[in-house]
Amino acid sequence: MAAPRFLLHTLPVAGETAWLDRDEARHAVGSRRLGEGDVVELVDGRGGVATARLGRERDRDGDLGAVVERVERLARPAPSLHVGSAVPKGDRLSTLLDAVGELAVHSLTPLACERSVTPPDRLAGDRTTRILTEAMKQSRGAWLTDVHAPMSPLDFARASVQAGHRTLLLDAAGAPLATLAARHASIAFIVGPEGGFSDAEREQLIAAGATPASLGATVLRVELAVAVACGAVRALA
Repeated sequence: MAAPRFLLHTLPVAGETAWLDRDEARHAVGSRRLGEGDVVELVDGRGGVATARLGRERDRDGDLGAVVERVERLARPAPSLHVGSAVPKGDRLSTLLDAVGELAVHSLTPLACERSVTPPDRLAGDRTTRILTEAMKQSRGAWLTDVHAPMSPLDFARASVQAGHRTLLLDAAGAPLATLAARHASIAFIVGPEGGFSDAEREQLIAAGATPASLGATVLRVELAVAVACGAVRALA
């Protein structure tokens, strides 16, 4: 059975002691029922993974020590995925965050669209970081999704094209996603709100270099469209 994973922003070298902060230590000893001598994996969210063995030593802050046995650096999964998306309502935002975290999306940018219902700045905050971190750990990933400041759909499209990403506008009228996403090192998806982009927004995005890409005939909610698109690319890769 795979060793449980815990977040540690700075990994020490082999032979040194790593310190799980109080929250991670409580999770290890309480929820996971781990104890002295148990093997854990520590990830820094930037590709670093350390194998360590728990001790019983705690510092004055309640942090739990673990002696590092091995450290490796993992490459970011290819292709690199970048998502610019309207922010869904209510708990469906958690579903979106789970999806991008588990599918090792490189970056997530909230979009301020004409028909947006949820303000894009709702994506900021500790809750977003916590959900993305748990999704990364649960999926055995080593890279934490970067959350960028809100942008307009047009600015996101322009920035993605300029950065050299294959920029795809999720649109039922487009060509099948599988034919457009193959053999690209980096892909940016543009996902609209409930009700879709306005005609003016859609025309501007295509003029800026975004290519319409279809996920099929059905209309998907924002978070499911993100999950399906990113999951399809991971499966094709």
